[in-house]
Amino acid sequence: MSDKSLWELKEAAKWSSNPQEMKDAISKLSARGAEALPSLEEILSVTAYEDIKSACIDAIKSAKREAKEQVKLADLPP
Repeated sequence: MSDKSLWELKEAAKWSSNPQEMKDAISKLSARGAEALPSLEEILSVTAYEDIKSACIDAIKSAKREAKEQVKLADLPP
């Protein structure tokens, strides 16, 4: 089974009728790190569900924290 694209995950998180599927898509987006931030922010802006908004906020924080850590490691001397 191949990984879903960012677009497919974003669409599932935005429009699925199954809240668990929405949360799973957000979790998979979060695992993609900084590249998924625009998708997560879009989901956050369109969803009406508080639990989905909360999941998006947590995923955004996690992705931003991860991006900062990667930059710090890259700045270390060899």
